[in-house]
Amino acid sequence: MGIRVGIDVGGTFTKAVAIESVSGALVGKVTVPTTHHAAEGVARGLVEAFRSLLQRTGIDVESIELIVLSTTQAVNALLEGDVAPVGVVGIGQQANRKEAFRRTRIDAVQLTPERRLPVFHAFLDAEELSEARVADALRTLMARGARAIAVSAAYGVEDPTPERAVLDVATSLGLPATAGHEMSGLYGLEVRTLTAAVNASILPRMAETTRWVEQSLAASGLQVPLMIMHGDLAVSPLEEARRLAASTILSGPAASVAGALLYHKLLDGLFMEVGGTSTNVGVIRHGRPVMKYVRIMDHPTCLRSVDVRVAGVAGGSLVRLRGRKIAGAGPRSAHVAGLPYPCFTSPEMLSNLRLVTLAPRPGDPEDYAALEDDEGRRYAITLTDAANALGLVPEGDYARGYQESARRALAPLAERLGMPVERAARLILDEAAKEVEPLLRDLVREYRLRRPVLLGLGGGAAVLVPVLADRLGVDYQIVPHAEVISSIGVALAPISVEVERSFSPGQPARLLEWVRELEQVAVRYGADPKTVQVTVEPIPERAAVRLRAAGTCRGTAGSRLGKVDLATARSLAAQALRVRPEALTLVFDNGFYRVFQTETGRTFGPFRRRRRLAVIDREGAVRFVADDGTYVSGEAQELEQKLRELSDSQSRWYAVRPNVLIVQGPRCLNLPHWGPHLFDLSQLGLDGAVREPIAVLAGMSLVRR
Repeated sequence: MGIRVGIDVGGTFTKAVAIESVSGALVGKVTVPTTHHAAEGVARGLVEAFRSLLQRTGIDVESIELIVLSTTQAVNALLEGDVAPVGVVGIGQQANRKEAFRRTRIDAVQLTPERRLPVFHAFLDAEELSEARVADALRTLMARGARAIAVSAAYGVEDPTPERAVLDVATSLGLPATAGHEMSGLYGLEVRTLTAAVNASILPRMAETTRWVEQSLAASGLQVPLMIMHGDLAVSPLEEARRLAASTILSGPAASVAGALLYHKLLDGLFMEVGGTSTNVGVIRHGRPVMKYVRIMDHPTCLRSVDVRVAGVAGGSLVRLRGRKIAGAGPRSAHVAGLPYPCFTSPEMLSNLRLVTLAPRPGDPEDYAALEDDEGRRYAITLTDAANALGLVPEGDYARGYQESARRALAPLAERLGMPVERAARLILDEAAKEVEPLLRDLVREYRLRRPVLLGLGGGAAVLVPVLADRLGVDYQIVPHAEVISSIGVALAPISVEVERSFSPGQPARLLEWVRELEQVAVRYGADPKTVQVTVEPIPERAAVRLRAAGTCRGTAGSRLGKVDLATARSLAAQALRVRPEALTLVFDNGFYRVFQTETGRTFGPFRRRRRLAVIDREGAVRFVADDGTYVSGEAQELEQKLRELSDSQSRWYAVRPNVLIVQGPRCLNLPHWGPHLFDLSQLGLDGAVREPIAVLAGMSLVRR
């Protein structure tokens, strides 16, 4: 039996799971406190969780095929100011020297309201970029206080040679360094520079963490790939985190929603991950989590991650008092205060409780409510206690505690408030919900969601999700194993890599070159070449394309969990097209993608029937939707004439060229505009060398990221 291990380092707890590779069955799970303040940082808790998992499940180390991690290390480093001062090396040619100098000379980066990243500057002419000049510039930056280097050249995405030259010298001097072209393939010199600086600043801490993890796990006898999840759902070898540390920001929420979609296929909806200290909310669109570029305070970056909004309340949040009124809950939690939850304490242990207030940490206001007994033992009053007092947490749920204990705990508070326990408990949950509700409503408006389902994730999901669903008037679903869903998500995630490139529609050969490069990167990361699936989608607002390659780790069994059957794919396509499932016809299925179509009544103007199309991949994501499209298929040698006929028919009805989707085997190319270059299929690598059916769809795609 092959086993995959997933470990997620959260803000409050570190969770580890063992998953049977093929069936996706959960073999075992453990939770330990996250070790923020240990000398080894969060890495200590990560290793403790792994060792505890082995002990609890009795798993043989030799049966483990793969370990995948997600970690808060990058976020912690930025929030806590655990960063290295950065020397920024700008590079420009004589023709653009002034402009390049100005756009690479960034100010100190505000990481939080209290913390800034110190930045020092140097500038080099590309025409005079000798090794000696570079070394002198780097030594000068080191003398001024720089402990890491960011190098950013004008037009570095077109020719990264100057940036690589600086990286080589930095490595020889023992300096961690990042180049702008490593962070993005898009134009935008200032944003690339700032992103490279932020990434460089956390390289020393991330290198220290990953080394400790590798050494500790190796000491347990492990000789399997160690992988890490990034905030954009990409999964790469752990050593990539030493190069692209900042890309792991928000990898925890990414892992959670990835895990949730394995169990619950959802076309459009909201997700809400309720932890112990904070709650993350986001959107699922077209079967995938919505992504956005990360902002650090007011600074835009090139980093893409799951679009997450954060509220400072969760299952472990402490209730706050103002006189005889509840003044909300959080941001401090029972974990931070070091207090136990009364609902997880047997009722007989709770007697003669009196209400007190305290400051969980030095400098905090002394308005957090707690309980104290005659022997001086103290207990928290949390949202989880309120939900249990009301009997809202179902049997078997992770947050389920003793209802009697919860009621005893809330009795002194209710007495202070002058109301019954039930009303006090409801008031606590309502006050907490007010912190999260505006975030959810903003997402509904921003993404124009119509009666979305609210998906509950995290150990505290049963505490807050039903309350928020009721306030929003929507249905909700709490996913199985919600408390460890992030660890399940990383354990079963495919190896994947994503890049963005500036692109002109008349460059099909260049696009194919990028596709092949990305396939090779995925294989180099450890993916089985036969399983690598590549998708290309346009980014019209940036005149660019986004490419993603994903595949099963070589030497491991691919899990069946998360793969959709025909009925589920048909249902998702029907939702995307807003028709009944029985109205759809399956016209193409190659094991990676399914194409469904339906025809509607005649339209005005050109008197013809409209063909509506939807493409669903094997994970249930919608890759293409056209309200009025055209579809042809066949082997490469059959298609060129069909494509010419298709182009003629399209040009009659469209004022602008429609998007085109080309599917062959695991490749899915969503091209921004139709053009004559598509007639030559060999330019796209579809020259018949691989005798597989090809599907070509054209239409104004409704899918947006």
